[in-house]
Amino acid sequence: MIGIKTARAIAHSNIALIKYWGKREGTPGVPDDLNLPAVGSLSLTLDSLRSETEVGPSPSERDAFVLNGEHRGDTMAAKVFRHLDRIWAETGNSGPRPPCQVISHNHLPTSAGLASSASGFAALTLAGAAALELDASPAALSALARRGSGSAARSLWGGFVRLERGHLADGSDCQARPLFPASHWDVRLLIVHTARGPKAIGSTEGMERCRRTSPYYSSWVDTSEGDLAAAEAAIAARDLAALGPVMEQSCFKMHACMMATYPPIIYWNGVTLEVMRAVWEAREAGLEGYATSDAGPHVKVLCLAATAEALAERLAAQPGVLAVESVGPGPNAQVEVFG
Repeated sequence: MIGIKTARAIAHSNIALIKYWGKREGTPGVPDDLNLPAVGSLSLTLDSLRSETEVGPSPSERDAFVLNGEHRGDTMAAKVFRHLDRIWAETGNSGPRPPCQVISHNHLPTSAGLASSASGFAALTLAGAAALELDASPAALSALARRGSGSAARSLWGGFVRLERGHLADGSDCQARPLFPASHWDVRLLIVHTARGPKAIGSTEGMERCRRTSPYYSSWVDTSEGDLAAAEAAIAARDLAALGPVMEQSCFKMHACMMATYPPIIYWNGVTLEVMRAVWEAREAGLEGYATSDAGPHVKVLCLAATAEALAERLAAQPGVLAVESVGPGPNAQVEVFG
């Protein structure tokens, strides 16, 4: 049996400032697991929210997955090993993949709308590629990470990252690329926690329901490229007043698309809405911040580092808010091989 190495990777979560929501329809004759987005996206990698994943030979000669200290044999484990199968296929080796042990720890809530799948599959891709000795460029690894989770393609890099929608049926032009490093702009993302536990509807299911039933879906797709161009220009100029409105509109367009599905999808709760109102009121009072929210109830607020503490205190005082985290731009993903 072919041996494998042991490798450990750390990848940081990212939050899309210009959102990714929806997948392209499959193309006949092309693998159906390419996970191609219907729109491009632009994100900020975060410094403290991360996943650490180790991939190595299994001591039991069977695949084993441990997440946050718990042995898992569920659909999540199946997704993990399906992704290792993809990596193995890219190596060109014949025969079955060697049994692997995957040990992962998320330093953020899982399945709660905080992009744990982004950091998780980015770390798995890097550790798996190193362990299985796949020689691939960063761009190719980004495209491979995308097949596990669309947002994972962006978590290979720190700072501000853009994922192109691409147009080719095989997905080879659907790769992320770094725009600006973490040092480019001294901003903070305030993560306002408004609930505990996983979300009721997974993102994959929600995206497909939107694509099939929302009357707003085509408009959402058609307006994406303009949002991406405006946001990239604003980040290049470090212009929060230009970035914030397009970021908020991208968020609200995405959630409007969700709410107009059948049956409707509403990830927000009452506290979510009150926090957003509080962000707007704070802005009127001179504390500039802009709100966004992913497929979950939590609110993320982009602001300058100089105003982060005062704005966080104001939002933490809102009824129902459980906690407010202030997170800065994060680094590139890292991988090391042990043997």
